[in-house]
Amino acid sequence: MFLANLKLRTLPPTAVGSLTERLSEFSHLLQLHGRLALEDRVEPLVFATSGRRDTLPVMAINLNKNRDAILAAWKDVIDGKTSTDWALFGYEGQSNDLEFVAKGDGGLEELQVELNSGTIQYAFARVLDPKTTLPKCVLINWQGEGAPFVRKGTCANHFREVERLLKGAHITINARNEEEVDPDVIMDKVSKSTGSSYSFTERIGEVDRQTAPVGTVYKRVIPKNEINAEERDKFWQKEELEEKQRQVEEKRKREEMKQLDKEKLEKEAEQAAQERESPDQPTRRIESANRKEAEELIKLRTTDARAIFEQNTNAGQLLSSKKSSFEASNPEIKDEEPIVVEELLSAAADELLDTGLKAEALYDYQAADETEISFDPGDIISHIERIDPGWWQGLSPDGSYGLFPANYVQLIE
Repeated sequence: MFLANLKLRTLPPTAVGSLTERLSEFSHLLQLHGRLALEDRVEPLVFATSGRRDTLPVMAINLNKNRDAILAAWKDVIDGKTSTDWALFGYEGQSNDLEFVAKGDGGLEELQVELNSGTIQYAFARVLDPKTTLPKCVLINWQGEGAPFVRKGTCANHFREVERLLKGAHITINARNEEEVDPDVIMDKVSKSTGSSYSFTERIGEVDRQTAPVGTVYKRVIPKNEINAEERDKFWQKEELEEKQRQVEEKRKREEMKQLDKEKLEKEAEQAAQERESPDQPTRRIESANRKEAEELIKLRTTDARAIFEQNTNAGQLLSSKKSSFEASNPEIKDEEPIVVEELLSAAADELLDTGLKAEALYDYQAADETEISFDPGDIISHIERIDPGWWQGLSPDGSYGLFPANYVQLIE
């Protein structure tokens, strides 16, 4: 139309009318023969005019096929409640379908081993900033050196879509070999990064939260991270100081207990020394031991000793009764009675002179019943008869005759 208008302006009036008629006829002929399908002719016309047929549309990445598995692994990494700190993603075969490959909790060292040098992969990892000890996320675009060149070109435009899906990364790293994904290299980049935007009030997992519109009034940014870090350091310093004070207090108490025990032992030793040095008090411990031993022997052997004593007493009474009956049955022998009396008196005198075994009392002893005798230290017990290893019978200084413990006396030669 521009050429037609140009010609209409430059040609004479008669020529303009003739040209207008010819254009009308040409338009009428086009309507008669049918309209051209322009949409079917565009591509051949473009190829014909440009002379190039290798300009093909780029293949897009498919994130929908395995979207649930991919997002689940990504959430495990950004969620601080789980131990998972890295996840790896790749392609299904030679297709453009992104899939979940692996995840773990072994840190960057474990992730470095999982990366395949012959494929295109994407890794999402969580690390701790060496300076602030805050968690930061790293997104790695891995293009292995052994991956096909054509595949690298095809996947070059996929990283932006992957970055939109795996949100929350503080830094992005493009790597081709193991040296570029070395843990020390990555941590150095993390510590040097200035674009980190971590906030204590907003978790990194809340990626779907709507961002508030940016206002026009400038507001000073409050460094909450540094303030909280200082408060945390103060808290731990306070805890450490309290722990030291508690240890000092426990040590002091232990020393006091040791001192009390030492003083108690010293008092006991001093009291024992005083007891040993005192001439008025005998050795109580020996007496107590002997008393206990005597009491045990008394309990064990009293029955046997009493039986022996009663047996001897009964035998004497029987002999006396027999003698009386014998004298009664022979009343006619009255002339010889003085001779018998003299013999008995002589025998009694001999018995009194012969005291038999004698022993000196070492301790005082009080009779438990009428079958035993009592004595004090230094008393002489005579006419001793050793009827049992633990119990003897003898005559006490007061004239009583009975049982007594053998370990309370000492024999006199």
